[in-house]
Amino acid sequence: MALEFRLFNDISRAFSPELPRDLGTMDQHLDFILPKVIPYGEDLREEHFWLNKRWKEVRDDEGFHEAILHIFGTGGEYLLSLDGNLMKGTWRKLGEENSLIIEIAGRSELFDLRFMNAEFIVLTKHGDQGRKGQRRYFCLIHERVSKGAGGQDLDWRNVMEKLFNIWRDNSLGIWAWLFFIGALGLIIYLSVN
Repeated sequence: MALEFRLFNDISRAFSPELPRDLGTMDQHLDFILPKVIPYGEDLREEHFWLNKRWKEVRDDEGFHEAILHIFGTGGEYLLSLDGNLMKGTWRKLGEENSLIIEIAGRSELFDLRFMNAEFIVLTKHGDQGRKGQRRYFCLIHERVSKGAGGQDLDWRNVMEKLFNIWRDNSLGIWAWLFFIGALGLIIYLSVN
């Protein structure tokens, strides 16, 4: 079954577009990718997607070499690990909105959910952070999927490619299969006649 699924994805990707190489920063990548993947996302009510998991923070800053993990525990417990040094805080959802309030070290911040699935959480801090020269997106990847084939951490560009693949794997799959089956049928038909 896994081999068939991988073959399905490989065929789908062969017929789907590539992530443009000239997008620039991670924020610009997310501006391009998020509208495509949002239909395949979940919301904060579906807590099994995001609670009690280790979420690794992804940044495109050249000087960023820290390992930052965010853990949202049940009951509102929030843990922030900076290179293994823990800080405790709390989190809570804001009403029925897809928003989180994170409180840590006497500071409270409001984040709006932009996308979430079992592998990614993308948040925006409320307000116009870009105008202030701050990051517009707060991108987290499940630590389990943040490693490459050799076991090393994926860089932010590879993480963006992985996020883009959510759209690629879902959007063109049926059309790619129909095209593939049609082409295969045509080849068989022409070879028999």
